[in-house]
Amino acid sequence: MTSDSAAEQAGASPLTGVGEQLRRARQAAGISVREMARRVDVSPSFISQVELGRTKPSVGTLYAIASELGVPLDDLMPIGQALPEPAAPPARPVPEGDDRLQLIRRGVLRPFDAEPENTGSEAPVQRADRRHELRMGSAVWGRLTADHDPDNDFLHVVYAPGGESCPADNMIHHRGHEYGYVIAGLLDVQVGFTHYTLHAGDSISFASTTPHRLSNPGGVDSVSLWMVVGRGGTPVL
Repeated sequence: MTSDSAAEQAGASPLTGVGEQLRRARQAAGISVREMARRVDVSPSFISQVELGRTKPSVGTLYAIASELGVPLDDLMPIGQALPEPAAPPARPVPEGDDRLQLIRRGVLRPFDAEPENTGSEAPVQRADRRHELRMGSAVWGRLTADHDPDNDFLHVVYAPGGESCPADNMIHHRGHEYGYVIAGLLDVQVGFTHYTLHAGDSISFASTTPHRLSNPGGVDSVSLWMVVGRGGTPVL
């Protein structure tokens, strides 16, 4: 087990309600504090501190916990902590009987697993200006699918200079397989004991069960597309 990083434990004030949401989800899944700690490679006391609202996990650790619980990140985030709802966009004419599209724009306060606004629609499109985003520390993860997929995540990921997915001494692992493509800036990807520095246009893939960490060693934002496939599969034992 890796040590619990002081960077996680001594961060900014925890998001209100996250600890309680984690505790309820864990108990509903029938997982003990000790077992959850073992699965995500932290100490039981760290899990307890998070659930009590006394510390905040990194975005990577939160993702690992969510994957083990089999729930989307939004289920662990109080809706009130999401981005403020923007002014309603101008109404668009919709052909009568055309229910094929369901559009999700950045900032709309809807859970990742919410039902489509147009029930029964194909819902293939999500517009950039209503994309739902999760902001934690120096990381911004935006979902690129219109509806929640319990097994796969398609994400637009931004790390500010010096930003990271998790502390260097507490890498994460979870179910699934990851595919990343760098759009802009630099991205350092550590998989196990190996570091890879990716530039714009580079891509990478690896098993999520291997401890890993993403960080931005550059002086400008690191922007990438990230796909996690099979995160809802067999638990990591």
